[in-house]
Amino acid sequence: MNRTGVRWLFGALAIGLLVASLSGPRFTTAVDPELARITDLKPEAFMEGVHQRLYDEDGYLESTRVAASLLDFGDRADAELEQPKLWLERPPATWYLEGNTGTLSGDRNTVRLHTDVLAIREQPGSEPWTLSGETLLWDQTTDLVTSDTTTTLVQGTSESIGDSLVMNLQTSEYTLGDNVRTQWQRKPSSQSR
Repeated sequence: MNRTGVRWLFGALAIGLLVASLSGPRFTTAVDPELARITDLKPEAFMEGVHQRLYDEDGYLESTRVAASLLDFGDRADAELEQPKLWLERPPATWYLEGNTGTLSGDRNTVRLHTDVLAIREQPGSEPWTLSGETLLWDQTTDLVTSDTTTTLVQGTSESIGDSLVMNLQTSEYTLGDNVRTQWQRKPSSQSR
């Protein structure tokens, strides 16, 4: 083969490789639809398995935050939480709050829980309180928990339903709005007659 033939052969080979590289990859990788959704939102950070403890200035545990995932948008928007759970130490009581989803405000001062919200107050020596509803907002600067949706509060044998909620976590004082319904149930007697 002469020099011209070799040049033609290498030229054809180079053109073939160029065409093959421009035609795109032969194999494509499927991207998880949830990962594609997260990428399209353009968060500043994405975390899975979030576990955060916050301590007061004296070194005592103040709160614990846990979430399946966190999408952080910085100061552009509220952070999104999946399956958030909060433990709040407010001696002598401990509060446990959870929801299916949640948001953390851009300034990180408020947490809003959404969908199937549950809050439980436990204090040694007394029966637990159980709050349930569709939304709950915890303002960390005032330590107030509020809701503008129907909220149910169970305390021992009484169940109260109100059209809103304002509760101080430090004092456990609360109001359930204007339209409140309370039902008491008698405890069954352990003595036979």
